[in-house]
Amino acid sequence: LGWGAEGHMVVAQIAYNHLDAAVKAKCDALIAVNLGTFSSNSTSNFVTAACWADDFKSPLGTGIWHYIDLPFSLDGTTTNNFPVDAFDVVRAINQCVAILQDPTQPLTSQATALRYLIHFVGDIEQPLHCSDAVYKASPQGDAGGNDFRITGSWNNLHSLWDAGGGFLGDSVTRPFTAASYAIITSKVAAVEAAYPYPVSIGSIPDPMTWAQEGWGLAKTVSYVGITNGTSPTASYLSTAQSTTIQRMAIGGQRLAKLLATIYVTNAPPLISATITNNNFGLSWGAVTGRIYRVQWKQQPT
Repeated sequence: LGWGAEGHMVVAQIAYNHLDAAVKAKCDALIAVNLGTFSSNSTSNFVTAACWADDFKSPLGTGIWHYIDLPFSLDGTTTNNFPVDAFDVVRAINQCVAILQDPTQPLTSQATALRYLIHFVGDIEQPLHCSDAVYKASPQGDAGGNDFRITGSWNNLHSLWDAGGGFLGDSVTRPFTAASYAIITSKVAAVEAAYPYPVSIGSIPDPMTWAQEGWGLAKTVSYVGITNGTSPTASYLSTAQSTTIQRMAIGGQRLAKLLATIYVTNAPPLISATITNNNFGLSWGAVTGRIYRVQWKQQPT
């Protein structure tokens, strides 16, 4: 479940807080598109739509879209025979971005892609959605910590990290009420206070770098200081909580910048116009990964 409803909504709210009015309007219009059988009254705005991908992953058969299994060994057990998934969250994010960059795509496809993207940018920030630990007792991997058993409030390591080590609760329930939004607002305020939004030029990223970042955290944080079959210490939970706050901040910021890059509404200002050897050239400041279209006439009027 990634961060669960609460965590995904926190990531989405952080992103929405930093979209300009034109990008918000574009996103709001897509979220309002009727998806027929897969429409949901409880996920009718940008923030609640962050939960949509979990609501429909079973009927849509998209469960494997929410994670990527990048293996590593805890005890020297080989990862050479580790199975490769047919699809994963990295490919899912790339697919969503491609659809949203293409205005010729059907409106329902764009609307669905946006709902998925809001969710998947949250999922990929959870370290155990990017990793699969291999060890003697789990030579084919522990399913992102689902088979790494612990005692106490959570029965496995994955569940502990879905709950942010206790930073995230389960009090945000359907239908989303004023009390639910108050919880989200409070968590967003805490995250943004710790990690203010840095204004910078966006780009279309390679989400594999995000996944590798989470994989690194799984190796150096998530599986450090805890043993299979034991209860997490207070120190371990504190680390999980602080890491979760950082990852949700990064997820919200990345989502905002990605959407702003996809939906930039203003044409870039021209830097120069030159004629060299009868060839006319235009220069402008570009955003990495964005597609530009130049309009021209044979005879200007």
